[in-house]
Amino acid sequence: MEEVALSVVIPAFNASGFINHTTRDLADALHCLGVPWEVIVVDDGSQDDTCGAVFEHPRIRVLRLAKNSGKGAAVRAGMLAARGHVRVFTDADLPYGTQPFALALEYIERRGFHAVIGDRALPGSEYGHSTMLRRVISAVASFLFRTVVTGGMYDTQCGFKAIRGDVANALFQLVTIKRFAFDVEIIYLLLKYNLDIKRIQVRLQHESPSTVRVIRDTTRAIRDIAQLRWNWIHKRYDSPTLSSIFLADIPRVSARELELMSGDYRRGASVTSNV
Repeated sequence: MEEVALSVVIPAFNASGFINHTTRDLADALHCLGVPWEVIVVDDGSQDDTCGAVFEHPRIRVLRLAKNSGKGAAVRAGMLAARGHVRVFTDADLPYGTQPFALALEYIERRGFHAVIGDRALPGSEYGHSTMLRRVISAVASFLFRTVVTGGMYDTQCGFKAIRGDVANALFQLVTIKRFAFDVEIIYLLLKYNLDIKRIQVRLQHESPSTVRVIRDTTRAIRDIAQLRWNWIHKRYDSPTLSSIFLADIPRVSARELELMSGDYRRGASVTSNV
């Protein structure tokens, strides 16, 4: 079986109107990267023909969840089914286009980071004029995350994240949150295990209507995020694999590399210089 360099996981719910365009664009863009790739569309119990609308291609496959379980559940299923050495998940409308994929490969494959996340708070990012709904959701998520974890990671909800394959296998075994706050849980675990996170600029290209309901989903997020520390204290997040990955990769990071990293999270510390 051919090794896969890059997996792209697309959680989709009632996306029949645009999923063909998304997957066709992805196939064209990933082909240009010149590495073996795959796309996994996870149909989160859609009530339309999302599965049937996916662009047919030998490197694109579809997983269908029996019922609508939430974006977190769909991403988890896709990331655990993926085979890539680098695994990306992004939204079904490709809000930040396809340019971040090459950056994810660069930083994970060649520069030794464990994860790459889009950060709309970074200088140079372009997020456009988001709706009030999305601004409220983003602000609440950011506040809750800073309450749980001390640090400068302000943007948890950006719809682009990439994780090294072995880290993803271990990490997504631990993920418990099924809906939109699952991003917070992922970053929380990456930081708790002192894994290396590279933040990158993103530029909004598409913004589809949100399916999130502010009151209901914010209430659920507060409950979910409050559970994170309890899970950690009670060792529900124990992972010998993630611990061993951290220890094994320590020699790969030199003092000079640390000096050159800007706004990243290397061994649990934020570094301030320019790259």
